Amino acid sequence: MLDEFKYWRLCAWAGPAFMSVFIVFWGIMGFNLPPFSGALPAEDIAAYFRENANTVRLGMVIAMSFAVLYMVWGLAIAKVVEKVEGESNILSTLTVWGAGLTVVPILVSCSGWLAGAYRPEALPDAVLQLLYDWSWLLIDLGYSVTTLQMIALGVAFLGDKRDVPLVPRWLAWYGIWVGVSFAAECLMPFFKSGPFERAGILNFWIEFSVWFVWCPTLTFHVLRAIRRLEDEKLARHGLRRPAPGLMPQAAE
Repeated sequence: MLDEFKYWRLCAWAGPAFMSVFIVFWGIMGFNLPPFSGALPAEDIAAYFRENANTVRLGMVIAMSFAVLYMVWGLAIAKVVEKVEGESNILSTLTVWGAGLTVVPILVSCSGWLAGAYRPEALPDAVLQLLYDWSWLLIDLGYSVTTLQMIALGVAFLGDKRDVPLVPRWLAWYGIWVGVSFAAECLMPFFKSGPFERAGILNFWIEFSVWFVWCPTLTFHVLRAIRRLEDEKLARHGLRRPAPGLMPQAAE
Protein backbone atom coordinates (compact mmCIF):
# COMPACT_ATOMS: atom_id res chain seq x y z
CA MET A 1 0.00 0.00 0.00
CA LEU A 2 2.85 2.40 0.76
CA ASP A 3 5.15 1.33 -2.08
CA GLU A 4 4.65 4.58 -4.04
CA PHE A 5 6.10 6.63 -1.21
CA LYS A 6 9.41 4.78 -0.98
CA TYR A 7 10.46 6.26 -4.32
CA TRP A 8 9.36 9.71 -3.22
CA ARG A 9 11.56 9.38 -0.15
CA LEU A 10 14.52 8.16 -2.22
CA CYS A 11 14.14 11.10 -4.60
CA ALA A 12 13.90 13.54 -1.68
CA TRP A 13 17.32 12.41 -0.43
CA ALA A 14 18.76 13.38 -3.83
CA GLY A 15 18.66 17.02 -2.64
CA PRO A 16 21.23 16.65 0.16
CA ALA A 17 23.27 14.35 -2.12
CA PHE A 18 23.34 17.05 -4.80
CA MET A 19 24.34 19.71 -2.28
CA SER A 20 27.18 17.59 -0.90
CA VAL A 21 28.59 16.79 -4.34
CA PHE A 22 28.19 20.36 -5.51
CA ILE A 23 29.98 21.86 -2.51
CA VAL A 24 32.92 19.45 -2.69
CA PHE A 25 33.48 19.06 -6.43
CA TRP A 26 32.14 22.28 -7.94
CA GLY A 27 32.92 24.49 -4.96
CA ILE A 28 36.12 23.23 -3.35
CA MET A 29 37.82 21.32 -6.17
CA GLY A 30 36.62 23.85 -8.74
CA PHE A 31 37.92 26.74 -6.59
CA ASN A 32 34.49 28.39 -6.71
CA LEU A 33 33.96 28.89 -2.96
CA PRO A 34 34.39 31.81 -3.23
CA PRO A 35 34.87 32.73 -6.90
CA PHE A 36 37.72 34.89 -8.09
CA SER A 37 36.94 38.58 -8.16
CA GLY A 38 35.84 40.12 -11.44
CA ALA A 39 38.70 42.59 -11.03
CA LEU A 40 41.35 39.84 -11.13
CA PRO A 41 43.72 40.19 -14.13
CA ALA A 42 43.52 37.69 -16.99
CA GLU A 43 46.96 36.27 -16.20
CA ASP A 44 45.84 35.30 -12.68
CA ILE A 45 42.75 33.51 -14.00
CA ALA A 46 44.92 31.73 -16.57
CA ALA A 47 47.35 30.65 -13.85
CA TYR A 48 44.43 29.13 -11.92
CA PHE A 49 43.52 26.93 -14.87
CA ARG A 50 47.12 25.93 -15.65
CA GLU A 51 48.20 25.18 -12.10
CA ASN A 52 45.05 23.28 -11.09
CA ALA A 53 43.96 21.72 -14.38
CA ASN A 54 43.53 18.13 -13.17
CA THR A 55 41.74 19.17 -9.97
CA VAL A 56 39.31 21.38 -11.89
CA ARG A 57 38.74 18.65 -14.50
CA LEU A 58 37.86 16.07 -11.86
CA GLY A 59 35.69 18.50 -9.94
CA MET A 60 33.67 19.51 -12.99
CA VAL A 61 33.32 15.96 -14.30
CA ILE A 62 31.80 14.79 -11.00
CA ALA A 63 29.68 17.95 -10.60
CA MET A 64 28.24 17.49 -14.10
CA SER A 65 27.60 13.79 -13.56
CA PHE A 66 25.56 14.38 -10.41
CA ALA A 67 23.81 17.61 -11.43
CA VAL A 68 20.74 15.60 -12.47
CA LEU A 69 20.09 14.87 -8.78
CA TYR A 70 18.63 18.36 -8.47
CA MET A 71 15.89 17.42 -10.92
CA VAL A 72 15.28 14.14 -9.05
CA TRP A 73 14.93 16.10 -5.81
CA GLY A 74 12.54 18.51 -7.48
CA LEU A 75 10.35 15.60 -8.59
CA ALA A 76 9.92 14.43 -4.98
CA ILE A 77 8.80 17.92 -3.99
CA ALA A 78 6.40 18.04 -6.95
CA LYS A 79 4.74 14.79 -5.85
CA VAL A 80 4.02 16.34 -2.44
CA VAL A 81 2.75 19.49 -4.18
CA GLU A 82 0.32 17.30 -6.16
CA LYS A 83 -1.25 16.13 -2.91
CA VAL A 84 -1.79 19.75 -1.88
CA GLU A 85 -3.12 20.89 -5.27
CA GLY A 86 -5.73 18.21 -5.71
CA GLU A 87 -7.03 17.91 -9.25
CA SER A 88 -5.06 20.87 -10.58
CA ASN A 89 -1.46 20.10 -11.47
CA ILE A 90 -0.18 23.42 -12.78
CA LEU A 91 1.99 24.27 -9.74
CA SER A 92 3.46 20.78 -9.48
CA THR A 93 4.25 20.89 -13.21
CA LEU A 94 5.97 24.25 -12.82
CA THR A 95 7.91 22.82 -9.88
CA VAL A 96 9.19 19.92 -11.98
CA TRP A 97 10.07 22.12 -14.95
CA GLY A 98 11.85 24.64 -12.73
CA ALA A 99 13.95 21.92 -11.10
CA GLY A 100 14.71 20.22 -14.41
CA LEU A 101 15.70 23.44 -16.16
CA THR A 102 17.92 24.40 -13.22
CA VAL A 103 20.18 21.52 -14.23
CA VAL A 104 20.83 23.13 -17.65
CA PRO A 105 22.83 26.22 -16.56
CA ILE A 106 24.69 24.05 -14.06
CA LEU A 107 25.76 21.61 -16.78
CA VAL A 108 26.63 24.25 -19.36
CA SER A 109 28.55 26.50 -16.97
CA CYS A 110 30.52 23.53 -15.61
CA SER A 111 31.43 22.66 -19.18
CA GLY A 112 32.93 26.15 -19.51
CA TRP A 113 35.21 25.62 -16.51
CA LEU A 114 36.02 22.15 -17.82
CA ALA A 115 36.90 23.53 -21.27
CA GLY A 116 39.28 26.00 -19.67
CA ALA A 117 41.01 23.21 -17.76
CA TYR A 118 41.12 20.83 -20.73
CA ARG A 119 44.12 22.39 -22.54
CA PRO A 120 44.93 25.61 -20.65
CA GLU A 121 48.54 25.65 -21.85
CA ALA A 122 47.33 26.10 -25.44
CA LEU A 123 44.92 28.98 -24.76
CA PRO A 124 45.73 32.69 -24.34
CA ASP A 125 45.13 34.29 -20.96
CA ALA A 126 42.22 36.32 -22.31
CA VAL A 127 40.41 33.21 -23.55
CA LEU A 128 40.75 31.48 -20.20
CA GLN A 129 39.44 34.60 -18.50
CA LEU A 130 36.51 34.62 -20.94
CA LEU A 131 35.63 30.99 -20.11
CA TYR A 132 35.72 31.74 -16.39
CA ASP A 133 33.65 34.93 -16.76
CA TRP A 134 31.12 33.27 -19.10
CA SER A 135 30.62 30.30 -16.77
CA TRP A 136 29.89 32.55 -13.81
CA LEU A 137 27.60 34.80 -15.81
CA LEU A 138 25.57 31.79 -16.91
CA ILE A 139 25.27 30.05 -13.54
CA ASP A 140 24.28 33.31 -11.84
CA LEU A 141 22.00 34.77 -14.51
CA GLY A 142 20.24 31.44 -15.07
CA TYR A 143 18.52 32.01 -11.72
CA SER A 144 15.02 32.46 -13.20
CA VAL A 145 14.40 28.74 -13.71
CA THR A 146 15.18 28.04 -10.05
CA THR A 147 13.04 31.00 -9.03
CA LEU A 148 10.18 29.47 -11.03
CA GLN A 149 10.47 26.27 -9.00
CA MET A 150 10.71 28.07 -5.66
CA ILE A 151 7.74 30.35 -6.25
CA ALA A 152 5.54 27.56 -7.64
CA LEU A 153 6.07 25.21 -4.71
CA GLY A 154 5.85 28.10 -2.24
CA VAL A 155 2.47 29.19 -3.59
CA ALA A 156 1.26 25.59 -3.53
CA PHE A 157 2.23 25.02 0.10
CA LEU A 158 0.65 28.33 1.12
CA GLY A 159 -2.60 26.97 -0.31
CA ASP A 160 -2.55 23.82 1.84
CA LYS A 161 -5.95 23.68 3.61
CA ARG A 162 -4.85 21.26 6.34
CA ASP A 163 -5.01 22.54 9.91
CA VAL A 164 -1.30 21.74 10.08
CA PRO A 165 0.15 22.22 6.56
CA LEU A 166 2.41 19.52 5.12
CA VAL A 167 5.15 22.15 4.78
CA PRO A 168 5.18 25.13 7.18
CA ARG A 169 3.91 28.37 5.72
CA TRP A 170 6.96 30.25 6.99
CA LEU A 171 9.16 27.97 4.87
CA ALA A 172 6.91 28.53 1.83
CA TRP A 173 7.29 32.30 2.28
CA TYR A 174 11.04 31.94 2.83
CA GLY A 175 11.42 30.00 -0.43
CA ILE A 176 9.44 32.63 -2.36
CA TRP A 177 11.58 35.38 -0.85
CA VAL A 178 14.82 33.59 -1.74
CA GLY A 179 13.62 32.98 -5.29
CA VAL A 180 12.67 36.61 -5.80
CA SER A 181 15.90 37.85 -4.19
CA PHE A 182 17.88 36.07 -6.91
CA ALA A 183 16.94 38.99 -9.17
CA ALA A 184 19.85 40.83 -7.53
CA GLU A 185 22.10 38.67 -9.70
CA CYS A 186 21.08 40.87 -12.64
CA LEU A 187 23.42 43.52 -11.21
CA MET A 188 26.46 41.25 -11.38
CA PRO A 189 27.41 41.91 -15.05
CA PHE A 190 27.72 45.64 -14.31
CA PHE A 191 30.26 45.35 -11.47
CA LYS A 192 33.77 43.91 -11.19
CA SER A 193 34.19 44.88 -7.53
CA GLY A 194 32.00 45.64 -4.54
CA PRO A 195 28.95 43.86 -3.08
CA PHE A 196 27.30 43.20 -6.47
CA GLU A 197 30.22 41.51 -8.25
CA ARG A 198 30.34 37.71 -8.49
CA ALA A 199 32.42 37.37 -5.30
CA GLY A 200 30.63 40.20 -3.51
CA ILE A 201 28.88 40.06 -0.16
CA LEU A 202 25.41 40.25 -1.75
CA ASN A 203 25.68 38.39 -5.05
CA PHE A 204 27.69 35.50 -3.66
CA TRP A 205 27.80 35.20 0.11
CA ILE A 206 24.20 36.20 0.85
CA GLU A 207 22.47 34.81 -2.24
CA PHE A 208 24.21 31.43 -2.10
CA SER A 209 23.90 31.14 1.69
CA VAL A 210 20.13 31.68 1.79
CA TRP A 211 19.67 29.00 -0.88
CA PHE A 212 21.92 26.54 0.96
CA VAL A 213 19.73 27.03 4.05
CA TRP A 214 16.51 26.55 2.04
CA CYS A 215 17.48 23.28 0.34
CA PRO A 216 18.16 21.03 3.38
CA THR A 217 15.38 22.69 5.41
CA LEU A 218 12.85 21.96 2.67
CA THR A 219 14.17 18.40 2.34
CA PHE A 220 13.60 17.80 6.05
CA HIS A 221 10.01 18.99 5.84
CA VAL A 222 9.31 17.13 2.60
CA LEU A 223 10.46 13.89 4.22
CA ARG A 224 8.13 14.61 7.16
CA ALA A 225 5.33 15.38 4.70
CA ILE A 226 5.84 12.05 2.95
CA ARG A 227 5.48 10.24 6.26
CA ARG A 228 2.28 12.16 6.99
CA LEU A 229 0.90 11.27 3.57
CA GLU A 230 1.63 7.63 4.29
CA ASP A 231 -0.27 7.87 7.57
CA GLU A 232 -3.18 9.59 5.83
CA LYS A 233 -3.39 6.79 3.27
CA LEU A 234 -3.33 4.14 5.97
CA ALA A 235 -6.04 5.98 7.92
CA ARG A 236 -8.31 6.06 4.88
CA HIS A 237 -8.13 2.25 4.85
CA GLY A 238 -8.69 1.94 8.58
CA LEU A 239 -5.07 1.03 9.26
CA ARG A 240 -2.28 2.47 11.34
CA ARG A 241 1.48 2.46 10.83
CA PRO A 242 2.99 -0.91 11.77
CA ALA A 243 6.03 -1.44 13.93
CA PRO A 244 9.17 -2.07 11.87
CA GLY A 245 9.01 -5.45 10.15
CA LEU A 246 5.31 -5.99 10.86
CA MET A 247 2.19 -5.73 8.69
CA PRO A 248 -0.12 -2.69 9.02
CA GLN A 249 -2.48 -2.95 11.99
CA ALA A 250 -6.21 -2.19 12.01
CA ALA A 251 -6.95 1.15 13.63
CA GLU A 252 -8.57 0.84 17.02
